Amino acid sequence: MDSLALSCLILLSLPLLPFLSAANIPLGSTLSSTSNNSSWISPSRDFAFGFRQLNNNSDLFLLAIWFNKIPERTIIWHANEDNHPVLAPRGSTLELTATGLQLKDPGGQAIWDEKPNKIVSDAATLDTGNFVLIASGNNSDYAWQSFKSPTDTILPTQILDLGSVLVSRLTETNFSKGRFELHFSNGSLLLIPVAWPTPFQYKSYYTSDTYSANSFESGHQLVFNESADIYIKKNNGQIVQLPQWNRLSPIADHYFRATLDFDGVFTEYAYPKNSAPNQSWFTIQRLPNNICTSISDEFGSGACGFNSYCLLQNGRPFCECPPGYLFVDPTNIFSGCKPNYWQGCGPDHGSRNAEELYEIRELVDVNWPFGDYERLEPYDQTECETSCLHDCLCAVAIYNNARRCWKKRFPLSLGAYDNAGTGFTKALIKVRKGGFPVDFDGNTCGKKGMPILLGTLLLGSS
Repeated sequence: MDSLALSCLILLSLPLLPFLSAANIPLGSTLSSTSNNSSWISPSRDFAFGFRQLNNNSDLFLLAIWFNKIPERTIIWHANEDNHPVLAPRGSTLELTATGLQLKDPGGQAIWDEKPNKIVSDAATLDTGNFVLIASGNNSDYAWQSFKSPTDTILPTQILDLGSVLVSRLTETNFSKGRFELHFSNGSLLLIPVAWPTPFQYKSYYTSDTYSANSFESGHQLVFNESADIYIKKNNGQIVQLPQWNRLSPIADHYFRATLDFDGVFTEYAYPKNSAPNQSWFTIQRLPNNICTSISDEFGSGACGFNSYCLLQNGRPFCECPPGYLFVDPTNIFSGCKPNYWQGCGPDHGSRNAEELYEIRELVDVNWPFGDYERLEPYDQTECETSCLHDCLCAVAIYNNARRCWKKRFPLSLGAYDNAGTGFTKALIKVRKGGFPVDFDGNTCGKKGMPILLGTLLLGSS
């Protein structure tokens, strides 16, 4: 895929192209991103396979599978190459042949193909959401199926074998490779942050701990069954339910999916099948319970970007900037934060009293657990503040009720709000006096749910 295509924000539009309804799809059938035959529908019409137009570019399309009967038309699979989404220009054609699927651009150049090692007789979009290429001579044998090549989502009746991987999107509407991966390998389910945009993996932030040196007792399959239960099946047949995984009844009245969301939370969702207005996907269960505090590695930024901190809102990570900082990208709270003034050992350092230039702002129960370069104890809070103010390398000091003071340098990483601990922790933020510079584009970071300065009301989050 060329760099221009990769640089496009892969934003999904709600309007759909017209579609073709079919049970089994014969060889020679085609779909075009400009024709009326833009998708193949399952017999129940619950799912569709075909082209979806991108709302940031009317001339680019995504080859995908989606829920067909709900207004959101939620995508659960898309064609990809090396974990990058395949983008089809307007006028591209997908053809079903005896050797598989082939997607060509308007000039006849191959964009993407799927060529199984068996001869294909026909294809079908099943009522499970699985798109299959049927092997010649055996209707029950699939030469290829989307269920065995998942992207970020699995559906009821889908089974992940050892070695399977889910890759999150970059953002909620950008289908590019994201910052988190789900691996079912070595007998365990692992959730792993990656050093985006590289494939390097940091330490996992969740594990099912179902590996055993005795392969008979080790995890063998990750199963999403017909009853919408998700569990790990061991080689000995034992079932290991995911922790606190809830069950919803009646099953037949809902659609279900489990998605590794762009924010790193693996979530099972349900959607009512009735036609009542204002319906939406709602959460059945999620892993981990608190991603803000689950990610713990000396490398990487954590659930949020560098110099920001994470707090939980309705089970999802929400990113905030500390006082005196702004989001790097005001439209993306996961982009990290930057100070609204120059920090470091610059010309101001030593020329004026530190108390004239800087002041300390406090956040309660916020910590950046890594990046310490000095630990001072026993110290009272005033001594801790003074030490940071007079140290040009100090961006933040963390102080707790054990009279310990940790000084931290840039960039701040793995920031999190956590009031569940037993120790009372204060983040002492060093900020420039006088507020924003005159020529600074002020974009305040205060949002509902952030820990407010000490002495004011701490807004709650659920």
